[in-house]
Amino acid sequence: MTSTGYLYAAYAVTWIIHGVYLITVVRRYARVRSQIEELKRK
Repeated sequence: MTSTGYLYAAYAVTWIIHGVYLITVVRRYARVRSQIEELKRK
Protein backbone atom coordinates (compact mmCIF):
# COMPACT_ATOMS: atom_id res chain seq x y z
CA MET A 1 0.00 0.00 0.00
CA THR A 2 1.36 3.41 -0.89
CA SER A 3 1.42 6.40 1.40
CA THR A 4 -1.57 7.83 -0.47
CA GLY A 5 -3.49 4.63 0.23
CA TYR A 6 -2.75 4.94 3.92
CA LEU A 7 -3.91 8.55 3.84
CA TYR A 8 -7.23 7.59 2.26
CA ALA A 9 -7.66 4.71 4.70
CA ALA A 10 -7.03 6.99 7.67
CA TYR A 11 -9.45 9.55 6.23
CA ALA A 12 -12.15 6.90 5.78
CA VAL A 13 -11.64 5.50 9.28
CA THR A 14 -11.83 9.00 10.75
CA TRP A 15 -15.16 9.67 9.03
CA ILE A 16 -16.53 6.32 10.15
CA ILE A 17 -15.58 7.08 13.76
CA HIS A 18 -17.21 10.52 13.53
CA GLY A 19 -20.36 8.99 12.03
CA VAL A 20 -20.66 6.40 14.79
CA TYR A 21 -20.11 9.10 17.41
CA LEU A 22 -22.78 11.30 15.87
CA ILE A 23 -25.29 8.44 15.79
CA THR A 24 -24.53 7.68 19.45
CA VAL A 25 -25.04 11.32 20.47
CA VAL A 26 -28.33 11.57 18.56
CA ARG A 27 -29.66 8.38 20.17
CA ARG A 28 -28.74 9.55 23.66
CA TYR A 29 -30.31 12.93 23.02
CA ALA A 30 -33.54 11.28 21.88
CA ARG A 31 -33.58 9.07 24.98
CA VAL A 32 -33.03 12.03 27.32
CA ARG A 33 -35.72 14.02 25.54
CA SER A 34 -38.25 11.21 25.92
CA GLN A 35 -37.38 10.90 29.60
CA ILE A 36 -37.92 14.64 30.07
CA GLU A 37 -41.32 14.41 28.37
CA GLU A 38 -42.24 11.47 30.58
CA LEU A 39 -41.29 13.43 33.69
CA LYS A 40 -43.33 16.42 32.52
CA ARG A 41 -46.39 14.19 32.15
CA LYS A 42 -46.01 12.95 35.73
